[in-house]
Amino acid sequence: MKFFYISAPFAACRSFTAGWYRPTAPFLTPSAIYGLILNVAGIESRLREEDPGHDGSVPSSLNRFDLPAVEIAIGVPAISSNDNVGTPDRAFPRVQSVYQQLHNYPVGSTGKERAASCYGNKFNITPVRREFLSDVHALVAMRGNLELEERVVRGLNGEFNQERYGIPFLGDNSFLLDRFEELYEAPPTRWFERVTTETEGIKEHTSRLTIMIHRGDPSQTNSDLFAPTESQIIPPTLAWIKIEPATTTIDSDQPQKRNSKKRTGDTS
Repeated sequence: MKFFYISAPFAACRSFTAGWYRPTAPFLTPSAIYGLILNVAGIESRLREEDPGHDGSVPSSLNRFDLPAVEIAIGVPAISSNDNVGTPDRAFPRVQSVYQQLHNYPVGSTGKERAASCYGNKFNITPVRREFLSDVHALVAMRGNLELEERVVRGLNGEFNQERYGIPFLGDNSFLLDRFEELYEAPPTRWFERVTTETEGIKEHTSRLTIMIHRGDPSQTNSDLFAPTESQIIPPTLAWIKIEPATTTIDSDQPQKRNSKKRTGDTS
Protein backbone atom coordinates (compact mmCIF):
# COMPACT_ATOMS: atom_id res chain seq x y z
CA MET A 1 0.00 0.00 0.00
CA LYS A 2 1.19 3.49 -0.86
CA PHE A 3 -0.10 6.93 0.11
CA PHE A 4 0.02 10.07 -2.03
CA TYR A 5 -0.79 13.68 -1.16
CA ILE A 6 -2.33 15.96 -3.79
CA SER A 7 -2.98 19.69 -3.54
CA ALA A 8 -4.18 22.18 -6.13
CA PRO A 9 -5.66 25.68 -6.10
CA PHE A 10 -8.47 24.63 -8.46
CA ALA A 11 -10.07 21.45 -9.84
CA ALA A 12 -13.24 20.32 -11.58
CA CYS A 13 -14.81 16.86 -11.80
CA ARG A 14 -17.75 17.47 -14.10
CA SER A 15 -20.27 14.88 -15.19
CA PHE A 16 -21.49 14.47 -18.77
CA THR A 17 -23.82 17.47 -18.74
CA ALA A 18 -25.41 19.68 -21.35
CA GLY A 19 -27.18 22.97 -20.77
CA TRP A 20 -26.31 26.31 -19.28
CA TYR A 21 -25.24 25.03 -15.82
CA ARG A 22 -22.22 22.68 -15.56
CA PRO A 23 -21.87 21.24 -12.03
CA THR A 24 -18.84 19.55 -10.48
CA ALA A 25 -18.61 16.79 -7.91
CA PRO A 26 -17.81 18.35 -4.50
CA PHE A 27 -14.55 16.38 -4.24
CA LEU A 28 -12.04 14.62 -6.47
CA THR A 29 -13.65 11.51 -7.92
CA PRO A 30 -12.09 8.04 -8.11
CA SER A 31 -12.27 8.22 -11.92
CA ALA A 32 -10.35 11.52 -11.92
CA ILE A 33 -7.73 10.12 -9.54
CA TYR A 34 -7.36 7.00 -11.70
CA GLY A 35 -6.80 9.14 -14.79
CA LEU A 36 -4.23 11.23 -12.94
CA ILE A 37 -2.43 8.07 -11.79
CA LEU A 38 -2.24 6.76 -15.35
CA ASN A 39 -0.94 10.10 -16.63
CA VAL A 40 1.86 10.24 -14.05
CA ALA A 41 2.67 6.57 -14.72
CA GLY A 42 2.98 7.27 -18.46
CA ILE A 43 0.09 4.95 -19.42
CA GLU A 44 -2.11 6.13 -22.31
CA SER A 45 -5.78 5.65 -21.40
CA ARG A 46 -7.45 6.88 -24.61
CA LEU A 47 -8.34 4.83 -27.66
CA ARG A 48 -8.22 7.33 -30.50
CA GLU A 49 -10.54 7.30 -33.50
CA GLU A 50 -7.70 6.33 -35.84
CA ASP A 51 -6.68 3.33 -33.68
CA PRO A 52 -7.61 -0.12 -35.10
CA GLY A 53 -9.58 -1.08 -31.99
CA HIS A 54 -11.95 1.91 -32.21
CA ASP A 55 -15.39 0.71 -33.38
CA GLY A 56 -16.36 4.04 -34.93
CA SER A 57 -19.62 4.22 -32.98
CA VAL A 58 -18.90 7.73 -31.69
CA PRO A 59 -16.72 10.53 -33.09
CA SER A 60 -14.45 10.75 -30.06
CA SER A 61 -11.77 8.84 -28.18
CA LEU A 62 -12.84 5.84 -26.10
CA ASN A 63 -11.33 4.10 -23.09
CA ARG A 64 -8.38 1.92 -24.05
CA PHE A 65 -8.79 -1.77 -23.21
CA ASP A 66 -6.63 -3.70 -20.75
CA LEU A 67 -5.77 -0.73 -18.54
CA PRO A 68 -4.33 -1.78 -15.16
CA ALA A 69 -6.73 -2.65 -12.35
CA VAL A 70 -6.09 -1.20 -8.90
CA GLU A 71 -7.79 -0.45 -5.60
CA ILE A 72 -7.79 3.16 -4.41
CA ALA A 73 -9.17 5.08 -1.45
CA ILE A 74 -9.54 8.85 -1.39
CA GLY A 75 -9.91 11.18 1.54
CA VAL A 76 -9.45 14.63 3.00
CA PRO A 77 -6.53 15.20 5.37
CA ALA A 78 -8.14 16.39 8.62
CA ILE A 79 -5.67 19.29 8.87
CA SER A 80 -4.31 20.49 5.54
CA SER A 81 -2.62 23.75 6.60
CA ASN A 82 -1.96 25.92 9.65
CA ASP A 83 -5.12 27.88 8.94
CA ASN A 84 -7.20 24.72 9.27
CA VAL A 85 -6.06 23.73 12.78
CA GLY A 86 -9.14 23.19 14.90
CA THR A 87 -11.51 23.57 11.94
CA PRO A 88 -11.32 20.25 10.04
CA ASP A 89 -14.27 21.05 7.74
CA ARG A 90 -12.16 23.75 6.11
CA ALA A 91 -10.01 20.97 4.69
CA PHE A 92 -12.83 20.21 2.24
CA PRO A 93 -12.64 22.18 -1.02
CA ARG A 94 -15.12 24.95 -1.69
CA VAL A 95 -17.52 24.70 -4.64
CA GLN A 96 -17.54 27.95 -6.59
CA SER A 97 -18.71 28.97 -10.05
CA VAL A 98 -17.71 31.20 -12.94
CA TYR A 99 -19.84 32.69 -15.73
CA GLN A 100 -18.38 32.12 -19.20
CA GLN A 101 -19.10 32.17 -22.91
CA LEU A 102 -19.24 28.65 -24.33
CA HIS A 103 -18.21 28.20 -27.96
CA ASN A 104 -19.48 25.01 -29.62
CA TYR A 105 -20.80 23.36 -32.75
CA PRO A 106 -24.58 23.40 -32.20
CA VAL A 107 -26.99 20.55 -32.75
CA GLY A 108 -29.34 21.32 -35.65
CA SER A 109 -29.33 24.61 -37.53
CA THR A 110 -28.84 27.02 -34.62
CA GLY A 111 -26.45 29.83 -35.53
CA LYS A 112 -25.76 28.50 -39.02
CA GLU A 113 -25.78 32.03 -40.42
CA ARG A 114 -22.48 32.65 -38.57
CA ALA A 115 -20.75 29.46 -39.76
CA ALA A 116 -19.22 30.88 -42.93
CA SER A 117 -17.73 33.91 -41.21
CA CYS A 118 -16.06 31.70 -38.58
CA TYR A 119 -14.07 29.70 -41.17
CA GLY A 120 -14.53 26.32 -39.49
CA ASN A 121 -14.21 27.54 -35.90
CA LYS A 122 -16.97 26.91 -33.36
CA PHE A 123 -19.66 29.39 -34.34
CA ASN A 124 -22.31 29.01 -31.63
CA ILE A 125 -21.89 31.10 -28.46
CA THR A 126 -23.88 30.29 -25.31
CA PRO A 127 -23.53 31.82 -21.83
CA VAL A 128 -22.98 29.13 -19.18
CA ARG A 129 -22.13 28.91 -15.50
CA ARG A 130 -19.46 26.37 -14.56
CA GLU A 131 -18.72 25.08 -11.09
CA PHE A 132 -15.18 24.40 -9.90
CA LEU A 133 -13.42 23.44 -6.69
CA SER A 134 -10.94 25.67 -4.88
CA ASP A 135 -8.27 24.93 -2.27
CA VAL A 136 -8.12 21.19 -2.94
CA HIS A 137 -6.26 18.86 -0.56
CA ALA A 138 -6.57 15.10 -1.00
CA LEU A 139 -4.97 11.90 0.18
CA VAL A 140 -4.92 8.84 -2.07
CA ALA A 141 -4.17 5.28 -0.97
CA MET A 142 -3.30 2.58 -3.53
CA ARG A 143 -3.10 -1.18 -3.18
CA GLY A 144 -3.59 -4.35 -5.21
CA ASN A 145 -1.18 -3.54 -8.05
CA LEU A 146 2.41 -3.24 -6.88
CA GLU A 147 3.72 -2.69 -10.41
CA LEU A 148 1.42 0.32 -10.94
CA GLU A 149 2.24 1.74 -7.49
CA GLU A 150 5.96 1.63 -8.25
CA ARG A 151 5.38 3.08 -11.70
CA VAL A 152 3.58 6.09 -10.19
CA VAL A 153 6.55 6.71 -7.90
CA ARG A 154 8.91 6.49 -10.87
CA GLY A 155 6.66 8.88 -12.78
CA LEU A 156 6.80 11.39 -9.93
CA ASN A 157 10.59 11.15 -10.19
CA GLY A 158 10.35 12.22 -13.84
CA GLU A 159 11.15 8.90 -15.51
CA PHE A 160 8.20 9.02 -17.94
CA ASN A 161 8.20 12.69 -18.90
CA GLN A 162 9.01 11.78 -22.51
CA GLU A 163 6.29 9.11 -22.75
CA ARG A 164 3.17 10.53 -21.12
CA TYR A 165 0.70 12.85 -22.81
CA GLY A 166 0.76 16.47 -21.59
CA ILE A 167 1.11 17.52 -17.97
CA PRO A 168 -1.08 16.44 -15.04
CA PHE A 169 -4.17 18.55 -14.38
CA LEU A 170 -7.48 18.18 -12.55
CA GLY A 171 -10.47 18.34 -14.87
CA ASP A 172 -9.45 21.40 -16.86
CA ASN A 173 -6.11 21.90 -18.59
CA SER A 174 -5.67 25.22 -16.79
CA PHE A 175 -6.17 23.59 -13.36
CA LEU A 176 -2.63 22.44 -12.61
CA LEU A 177 -1.40 20.75 -9.44
CA ASP A 178 0.67 22.36 -6.71
CA ARG A 179 1.85 19.07 -5.21
CA PHE A 180 1.66 15.35 -5.95
CA GLU A 181 4.02 13.44 -3.68
CA GLU A 182 4.38 10.10 -1.97
CA LEU A 183 3.89 9.99 1.81
CA TYR A 184 5.57 7.25 3.78
CA GLU A 185 3.02 7.65 6.57
CA ALA A 186 -0.56 8.86 6.19
CA PRO A 187 -1.88 11.67 8.40
CA PRO A 188 -5.32 11.42 10.04
CA THR A 189 -7.73 11.46 7.13
CA ARG A 190 -11.48 11.51 6.56
CA TRP A 191 -11.80 8.72 4.00
CA PHE A 192 -14.76 8.68 1.63
CA GLU A 193 -16.54 5.34 2.11
CA ARG A 194 -19.58 3.93 0.34
CA VAL A 195 -22.99 4.70 1.77
CA THR A 196 -24.90 1.43 2.21
CA THR A 197 -28.27 0.36 3.57
CA GLU A 198 -26.55 -0.13 6.93
CA THR A 199 -25.25 3.45 7.08
CA GLU A 200 -26.88 5.25 10.00
CA GLY A 201 -28.34 8.73 9.59
CA ILE A 202 -27.44 11.46 7.13
CA LYS A 203 -23.74 12.29 6.96
CA GLU A 204 -22.32 15.67 6.06
CA HIS A 205 -20.43 15.97 2.76
CA THR A 206 -22.24 12.95 1.29
CA SER A 207 -21.47 12.98 -2.44
CA ARG A 208 -22.05 10.94 -5.58
CA LEU A 209 -18.63 10.26 -7.05
CA THR A 210 -17.80 8.74 -10.43
CA ILE A 211 -15.80 5.51 -10.25
CA MET A 212 -15.18 4.76 -13.93
CA ILE A 213 -16.39 6.71 -16.95
CA HIS A 214 -17.57 5.24 -20.25
CA ARG A 215 -16.68 7.63 -23.06
CA GLY A 216 -18.79 5.88 -25.69
CA ASP A 217 -21.99 5.53 -23.65
CA PRO A 218 -22.37 7.82 -20.60
CA SER A 219 -25.27 5.67 -19.33
CA GLN A 220 -22.67 2.98 -18.53
CA THR A 221 -20.56 5.32 -16.41
CA ASN A 222 -20.23 3.84 -12.93
CA SER A 223 -20.74 5.95 -9.78
CA ASP A 224 -21.74 5.49 -6.16
CA LEU A 225 -22.72 7.44 -3.06
CA PHE A 226 -19.89 8.21 -0.61
CA ALA A 227 -19.56 9.97 2.73
CA PRO A 228 -16.43 10.84 4.75
CA THR A 229 -15.52 8.91 7.87
CA GLU A 230 -14.15 10.35 11.06
CA SER A 231 -10.39 10.90 11.00
CA GLN A 232 -8.34 7.71 10.87
CA ILE A 233 -5.01 6.62 9.42
CA ILE A 234 -5.90 3.46 7.48
CA PRO A 235 -8.81 3.47 5.01
CA PRO A 236 -11.73 1.30 6.22
CA THR A 237 -13.07 -1.57 4.13
CA LEU A 238 -15.88 0.44 2.51
CA ALA A 239 -13.44 3.17 1.44
CA TRP A 240 -11.56 0.88 -0.93
CA ILE A 241 -12.73 1.25 -4.53
CA LYS A 242 -11.76 -1.40 -7.05
CA ILE A 243 -11.07 0.10 -10.48
CA GLU A 244 -11.52 -2.63 -13.09
CA PRO A 245 -11.39 -1.23 -16.65
CA ALA A 246 -12.93 -3.18 -19.52
CA THR A 247 -10.77 -5.97 -20.92
CA THR A 248 -12.91 -6.82 -23.97
CA THR A 249 -11.16 -6.22 -27.26
CA ILE A 250 -12.67 -5.49 -30.66
CA ASP A 251 -11.95 -7.80 -33.59
CA SER A 252 -10.09 -5.57 -36.04
CA ASP A 253 -11.10 -7.93 -38.92
CA GLN A 254 -14.76 -6.99 -38.47
CA PRO A 255 -16.11 -4.07 -40.53
CA GLN A 256 -16.01 -0.81 -38.59
CA LYS A 257 -19.09 1.39 -38.22
CA ARG A 258 -18.50 5.07 -38.79
CA ASN A 259 -20.81 7.67 -37.35
CA SER A 260 -21.65 10.36 -39.88
CA LYS A 261 -23.27 12.71 -37.39
CA LYS A 262 -21.73 16.13 -36.98
CA ARG A 263 -19.41 16.39 -33.99
CA THR A 264 -20.70 18.44 -31.10
CA GLY A 265 -19.00 19.64 -27.95
CA ASP A 266 -17.56 22.55 -26.04
CA THR A 267 -14.10 23.80 -25.24
CA SER A 268 -13.90 22.30 -21.75
